[in-house]
Amino acid sequence: VQAGMTPSRPHMPSVLAGKTWPAVRKLALAYSIEPPPDAVDELVTLFAEPEWESRFFAVCAIGPIAATDPRALDALRAFAESEPDWQINEGLAFAFDDYCAGVGYEQALPEIRAWLASEHANQRRTVSEGLRRWTDPRRAYFHEHPDKAVTLLSTLRADDSPYVQKSVGNAMRDIWRTHPDLVVRAIESWTAEDPASRGRRTIARLALKAQNSEKAQTS
Repeated sequence: VQAGMTPSRPHMPSVLAGKTWPAVRKLALAYSIEPPPDAVDELVTLFAEPEWESRFFAVCAIGPIAATDPRALDALRAFAESEPDWQINEGLAFAFDDYCAGVGYEQALPEIRAWLASEHANQRRTVSEGLRRWTDPRRAYFHEHPDKAVTLLSTLRADDSPYVQKSVGNAMRDIWRTHPDLVVRAIESWTAEDPASRGRRTIARLALKAQNSEKAQTS
């Protein structure tokens, strides 16, 4: 395989071995621009490989393809159901965001809501983490409607998964940086609903970490 070319399926694992995250993701995105007719089957096969590089390639490539191929979206859902490898979970977060960007964030709302309501904590975390920073200008819909982002994240306010709680808290802290009043009101409301909830306190601590740090410095 020549430098700069997307590797073909027979050579992919060996070509990807030892590459960094950015390098693998770059190859995956190049592959997704003009995927072969059997791309979904090819990526599902790659996802079953033992090497993280091959699996990371598969998830990063499947996201953009899922925007126009329902079979790819089904595969992405399956990939995200239960994934123990943290590196692959980061790739899944990238992939879900790429899917949303491909169809448009407002148009992706039904899928976003479905994943947030999933029985699988990994899928819920894929959304909360994948769309960070939710209100970044690149995500125009949420940039223009930050309240919509907070409303969606609020569906995870009672989540019992520490993995999800951490992601939600960090996502809310991202939004706090540009919309502090919105986030403070939401966090106060969430904790007031169940003051004894350790999970809600975890989310609140992470969401307001920067604010509390600023207060400590000025006191």
